[in-house]
Amino acid sequence: MLYNYCVKITIDFLKELSHRLMFEMKAEEYETLKKEFDILLSQFELIEEIEGIDKLEPMTFPYLLENYSLREDIPEESLKEEDVFKNVKELDGKHIKIGKVVK
Repeated sequence: MLYNYCVKITIDFLKELSHRLMFEMKAEEYETLKKEFDILLSQFELIEEIEGIDKLEPMTFPYLLENYSLREDIPEESLKEEDVFKNVKELDGKHIKIGKVVK
């Protein structure tokens, strides 16, 4: 069963994830999120009970695309360096410095 391969979703696990992603939630939000994960996992269990489901190929895109094309790649002039850096708050040489976004 898929559920056996998943990490057990607990409030502590959700708190650890939110800490790693550098955001906080209220206690009731953790409870709501845990309930939503529990619903999802129970739905996965129901799907696994469908006879022959393990023989189906996973779907990567819901529509068949036989006649598709990408736009033509037309080279254009690059931005000038001063235009690239004109709104940058902090530079380190030619590197743009940004704040830390994850642990």
